[in-house]
Amino acid sequence: MIHKLILTSLLGMVGQLTLAQSDLPTTRASTKNVDIRDGNHFKKGYWYIFPDRKPDFYYVEIPEKPHQVTFITDLDSISFDVKYRENYDFIVLLNGKDSCFTRISATYKNLDSYTRKRISPDPDTLSFILGDNDKIYLKGRINDSQLLDIQFDLGNGGTIIKKSSVEKVKMEFDETITLHNSDGTNQVPAASTNSLEIGNLVWDSVKIAVADNMTYREDLIVGNSLFKNKIIEIDYDQKILVIHDTLPHLNSSYSKHNIIRDGGTIPFIEGSLTFQGKTQKGWMMFDTGAYTSILNSSDVSTTNKMLGELKKMIGIDNKAFIPKLSIGSYEFSGFNYVAQKMDGNGLHLILGNDLLKRFNFILDNRNGHIYLKPNSLTPDSYRNPEYVVVRVVASLLFLLLLVGILVYWKRRKKVKY
Repeated sequence: MIHKLILTSLLGMVGQLTLAQSDLPTTRASTKNVDIRDGNHFKKGYWYIFPDRKPDFYYVEIPEKPHQVTFITDLDSISFDVKYRENYDFIVLLNGKDSCFTRISATYKNLDSYTRKRISPDPDTLSFILGDNDKIYLKGRINDSQLLDIQFDLGNGGTIIKKSSVEKVKMEFDETITLHNSDGTNQVPAASTNSLEIGNLVWDSVKIAVADNMTYREDLIVGNSLFKNKIIEIDYDQKILVIHDTLPHLNSSYSKHNIIRDGGTIPFIEGSLTFQGKTQKGWMMFDTGAYTSILNSSDVSTTNKMLGELKKMIGIDNKAFIPKLSIGSYEFSGFNYVAQKMDGNGLHLILGNDLLKRFNFILDNRNGHIYLKPNSLTPDSYRNPEYVVVRVVASLLFLLLLVGILVYWKRRKKVKY
């Protein structure tokens, strides 16, 4: 009798589940690749359908901002107006037979929350040093270690310790993760649970991975993953980082800009790049961890940079070889950059801190905006570490050009005689 009651209950539960699933909104697809538009961010081919996951979770990029999320298949699309702390279930019917249960979640995924050693109604303020490489440096500890040098890098998606600094910290590496950085894509060791202390703030369960592409200046790199539900203020004039729960009062000297947050963490700001009469609009990474801006080599090549220097050296107008950036009403030219191959269509651009340091800014992670205010560093000349190299190469090109002209001239004279 007991077995019959259990079986009856289970069948009832299965029936209710099947009924609930049959009532879900449905969209159709014949391929497993899906595009997503998350608010302002269109992500081509971002989603891959896994029928075995029931459900398969998609976490929105900015959970606290009400906005629309759309899944776009090769046959159909489905949209939801999402609100914070809500979930939205639907089915992708693959090839007319496989029901792929999907959930859009307007919540934070793996949120690293901190506690405060001293409770105060005021926001927490951290002093920083602006390094000779234009990067932001804090002081802190991991697992009660000695004081460590910490780089604050908004272009970084997690928390990274330098390989040679591991010996300074007591850490238990208990997993391996895939890390994407300037060294490429590698499998690296990681410690899943660590305490991190910076000023008055303490995180007790931070995952930390190991990397070997860092300089002597830092032991650790942290980024926006620690502050995804906060409002961050960077003031380069006072050299302070302030963490707010609510947006502070802003005067008219600040300009407001939309952001997207790639992977729910890394901020991108909207802007445009103009080069040789072609203007591209799109999203540019707001990367305080890059000392110089990085442009797509398919848009602006190193050869273009050298030709621009060569024209400048011989007194020819080189404006056509100087890329121009626009962010809202702000325009930039003559900034330093490196050219690097980037995959994909459209504008791909990383804004480095040689440019970004010229603005005090407030990054509103909760509402998807960033506020910029020109500061005392705005008039500074741009760094150009490659200047000597570019000038040398440009000089060699110039000499080769002169030699070529002389050889050509001598040959013409011989032909005349």
